[in-house]
Amino acid sequence: MENVIMGGVVLAIVFALIMWFFKAQTEDNSNNENVKKQREDDGVSKMLAALARYASLHDFTLITPAKVQSGEKSTDLDALLVTYAGVVGIKCIGYNGQIYANPGDATWLRVAGEQRTEFTNPFDQRAADVRVLRDVLANAKQRTVKIECLTVFTSKEASLAVPKSMAVLRSKDLTSLLGKEKYLADNGVDKTAVVEALKAAMQ
Repeated sequence: MENVIMGGVVLAIVFALIMWFFKAQTEDNSNNENVKKQREDDGVSKMLAALARYASLHDFTLITPAKVQSGEKSTDLDALLVTYAGVVGIKCIGYNGQIYANPGDATWLRVAGEQRTEFTNPFDQRAADVRVLRDVLANAKQRTVKIECLTVFTSKEASLAVPKSMAVLRSKDLTSLLGKEKYLADNGVDKTAVVEALKAAMQ
């Protein structure tokens, strides 16, 4: 009788271990799915919503998405903010995980779990975006408009292993930055003409 009881206990323990194993595997798979899902858009929609509120508050115009074409080149931006001070292009990166980069690197590295992904240096990309926007506005006789493109990492789960000198922005940094006089000043920009020119060049 005692052997039967002991056998039952052993079987119960084995069953419990099997159930725990499958539960752990399910949670791991769920986490992996979340990592994959978050790679593209984690926090991006919240950032765009915050930008929309900011634009409305200051009578600015927010254009999103912002795929502007000039010849064979185009921008890779999530939004264009047209203010009385100039134009600000904004690229949101919703990657979670760890981001590694050094000044001058052509590509940056993202590590999330077992996934390793290289992506184009966003600083290089934003410089290319500025050139496209400048060409479009120059063709519309809006050559004096100041243009700047910014990159913001929107995921709270992103760990940025980059030198401070690179001034990589997070969502809260962008919100704070746009509150500065540089972006709120009135430089005489013809906002209507600029918006029309940009929208006319949209893909």
